[in-house]
Order: sequence, then structure tokens, then C-alpha cells
Amino acid sequence: MYNHWSKDMKDTVAALEKIKDDPLPKLISGRIHNVEGVDNEVLIMMDQHSGIDYIRENEIGLQGIASRVQWGKAWDTFSIRTKRRTGAETEFEKRKKQIKHNYFYPFFTLQAYFDNRSDNNLLSVGIIKTTELYNIIENRPDLVHQTKSDNEFIFVRWRDLTGLVKTYHAAEADKLTLFAGVEQ
Repeated sequence: MYNHWSKDMKDTVAALEKIKDDPLPKLISGRIHNVEGVDNEVLIMMDQHSGIDYIRENEIGLQGIASRVQWGKAWDTFSIRTKRRTGAETEFEKRKKQIKHNYFYPFFTLQAYFDNRSDNNLLSVGIIKTTELYNIIENRPDLVHQTKSDNEFIFVRWRDLTGLVKTYHAAEADKLTLFAGVEQ
């Protein structure tokens, strides 16, 4: 049986590896360490139970980053699965519980768009504090949109998050958008 999840994880790791040294440090300072696919029990737990795909290390300490990668078009949104066709718990449900009960969760949420899975040329990337994103989802339903594929998703457009999101568009590489809401 073909494992789509495993291929997606490998493709995501390969895509983000291409931007780890540039332009990602323009959006968030420090070193970025991959957690996905690492053979370490604690890091595997951080990934599987807390949604932490990467760890940011800087002079102050460590912070987790959740990542989502899509290919084909830069939708410039943060999208979050809200319902699985299998009925399994979603990232959205897990993250809400983690934040509410003060358990480990990714401090930042990152979404990146690439041209295709073989070339992995970056189109755009955005990063936001996870709590800011979930506050918007909770308190500004007018900015939250729904879509379906084989699962159900909600999404928030980056352009509606002025002051909260940092973005980088490859076509405008000299035009990095930095907002005060996200600590570098």
C-alpha cells in the first residue's frame, strides 16, 4: 500500500531544506533545526504530539515551528485541516487544546508554497505566531474561509493579517514584508 503521508513528509522536508538557509533567516532569526524524520524519541514526540516540525534556536533559547507546504500555486494563506475523512483528530483540534491547556505547541506557524515537488522553487512563505493565528480564527470569523478536498480546511489570507505575519515572495525577493507582530 502506498503511504501518501510518508511521501508528503519527505517532500516537505526536501522543500523546506531549500529555504532553511535563505530566505527563512530573513523572516526569523537564529538557526532552524529539522525535527521531522529525525531518529530521536523526544523529537518524534514533539512532532507527533505537539505539531513541532522545526525548532528555532537563537541566543535566547528554543521555539517550535509548525510547517505546511503546498505545491503548484502561491495561495498566500495559512490553511489548517479541521476535519479528516477518517475522523481522526486534526491539527486544528490538537492545537486548540494545547494552547488552552498550556501544553507544548509550536510558537510559530509557517506556510510555504513551491512550484512543484521535483524542483521545489519557492514561490512564497509566511510565518505568524501560532497564538495570533488562532486568536484571529476564534475572534474574527469574517477573515476565516472554508474549503474542502478529501478533508475539510479553514484558511486565512496573509493580506488580512497585516501587522501579524511576515512574508517573503520569491518574485519580489528584494521586497520582504516584515510586520511588528512577529518577533524576529
